Amino acid sequence: MVDGIARRYDFLNRLLTLGMDRRWRRYAVDRLALEPGDRVLDLACGTGDVAAEVLRRWPGSSVVGADPAAEMLRLAKVKVPTLETIRCSAEKLPFPDASFAALTVAFGLRNFADRGLGLAEIGRVLRPGGRLAVLEFAQPHRGPLQRFYRWYLGSALPVIGGLLSRSAAYRYLPESIDAFPVPDDLVAEMGRYGLAVTERRSWLGGTVWYYRGLRSQAGQD
Repeated sequence: MVDGIARRYDFLNRLLTLGMDRRWRRYAVDRLALEPGDRVLDLACGTGDVAAEVLRRWPGSSVVGADPAAEMLRLAKVKVPTLETIRCSAEKLPFPDASFAALTVAFGLRNFADRGLGLAEIGRVLRPGGRLAVLEFAQPHRGPLQRFYRWYLGSALPVIGGLLSRSAAYRYLPESIDAFPVPDDLVAEMGRYGLAVTERRSWLGGTVWYYRGLRSQAGQD
């Protein structure tokens, strides 16, 4: 399903968010506070937008892009020729313990087949004190925006996305957001895997969330 939208993924992201997705990614990457030589894992990297932003903002770092979708990885490599890409699932990362100084997940946490296993793997491959940046969708706060957002996700977006990509991915999106934990529950869940959220911020009335986390010195509880 994801490979089916790979070629139009960047275009649709810009169109459906009115270009705001770039701003959200820049914000998340800016706050990684990397040092020269730091190694970063961009998990569920898609077409490499976050990886490209990391290397632009922190040129002394190196980035590994991991994703289960082969076509996404191919396009990420075209976008970022120096990117090391690995096809794998979040639940079984092929890296030794404490391999990375930082890890990013942009709009991919919802898609983990087993979120608990994925979070455990994130905690395992991050070094103690390592930084985590997560961007994810959520249902908005109550009020008129919530009604509009439900209409947009449930009716408008699947039609627009389907017309432009001929894929079921944009019908899956609202279902995955509905099934995803609310921000407070997600923060608590991350904490159970040794990932302490130290900052969070939302945009568009709570429809998009940023979480900044640190891997505890002890790792998973």
